[in-house]
Amino acid sequence: MTFKNNPQSGLSICVVGAGPSGLSAAKTFLQAGLDVTCFDGSPHIGGHWVIDNPTGRSSAYRSLRTNTTKKMSRFSDFDWPDDWPEFPGFDQVREWLESYVDHFGFRRHIQLSTEVVKAEPLETGGWQISLRGTDGADRVERFDALVAASGTYWDRKMPQWPGHFEGQIIHAQDYRSPDALVVADKHVMVVGIGNTGCELACELSGSTAASVSLSARSGTWILPKTVDGVPASESVPMTHPTDPVPGALVELSEKQRDNAVMVMASAAIKEHHSKRMQRFEAHGLPSAPEHPFLKRPTISQDLLACLESGQLRAKPDIARLDGDAVIFADGARLDMDVLICATGYHLSYPYLAADIADTRADDLDLFCGIMPSDRRDLFYIGVGRPFGAFWPIAEAQAQFVAALLAGDYVLPAQEEIVRRTVPTLNRPAITPGLYGLALREELDRGRKRQ
Repeated sequence: MTFKNNPQSGLSICVVGAGPSGLSAAKTFLQAGLDVTCFDGSPHIGGHWVIDNPTGRSSAYRSLRTNTTKKMSRFSDFDWPDDWPEFPGFDQVREWLESYVDHFGFRRHIQLSTEVVKAEPLETGGWQISLRGTDGADRVERFDALVAASGTYWDRKMPQWPGHFEGQIIHAQDYRSPDALVVADKHVMVVGIGNTGCELACELSGSTAASVSLSARSGTWILPKTVDGVPASESVPMTHPTDPVPGALVELSEKQRDNAVMVMASAAIKEHHSKRMQRFEAHGLPSAPEHPFLKRPTISQDLLACLESGQLRAKPDIARLDGDAVIFADGARLDMDVLICATGYHLSYPYLAADIADTRADDLDLFCGIMPSDRRDLFYIGVGRPFGAFWPIAEAQAQFVAALLAGDYVLPAQEEIVRRTVPTLNRPAITPGLYGLALREELDRGRKRQ
């Protein structure tokens, strides 16, 4: 592909991260005629989807597959192969990303095995980027803008329980397979009922472990991947940022349409899945919140069957550790050999100073989910909690940034930017179609400000 040549091509952009978000950003910026360099400390592109990534930041395991369909996960101009499964595995995701880079021909703009150690804003504008290669040699480069696309699934959260434990405690990031963990004849507990926790618990329940338990601190809605062999999302509207939005919703304000869709989607989930949730609760899982989107729902096809077969036991929150056992919040004690903490990740940007990227609450306050209110040269791509795949949302965010940097879009007044700067993660899950529409509307308003 021949990338666009325009007067703005002298503007230099540093993209941190060569996972799905960083790759879609780099390609989008190059198409806008911007000068882009994408850095990643790994020798491979793919980020989280590169199993055993030398950076130590991958959380992929052998059985990992996408939880979103190919239709939901595609880029706007790059589809998945028709003959691939509806939920591709980690190795196929990596192959797809490699083919994405080659199809659009921007591999020469990616510098692998190059870690961004520090990014410092310059008084005159732009950024000084400190880089380190695998040989340990450091160098410094300067860029006009910085795009942080380094991922949100790498800086592990570990529970801090009182007491001591004589067995093995690992984070799910270190899990690869039951055989690799060596669980034969051991009592194993997975802590956490997000997507990963449920997948690992189900996989382990079919292993040679002596017993497998799943500990949950609080409840969440647990939805199936497929219904009667068809993806459960097949009939769900607006699961991609480019999907059409019904005219009645378009006429509403952004907040009104978000609320309307949340009400309708919550009602639909309750109607179709409430009885199923009662079966989860009957087997010991905590009650789900009244609002299905108060927490991001978990997607698990096999969890209910594993619980009902007795292969997997649900347990309450762990209160403390006691040598070769765990003590639960209800006072019960259970012998245990291995604890796997599927307890999530901190939002972290170690190359940015804390006063620039304040993630102490594991969140960022951003305008349009992309930029802080006090900077015009720093953008975050790939941060959010959608009800669907994030990769096409990252692409839509990159298109927004490209329009701004290429001079095709003008920001609103500072007062409006501050008013519209809100938390990005600690909020109900976003609807991809509505978010895509909101960004397009803002771009239209910005073009009229010129």
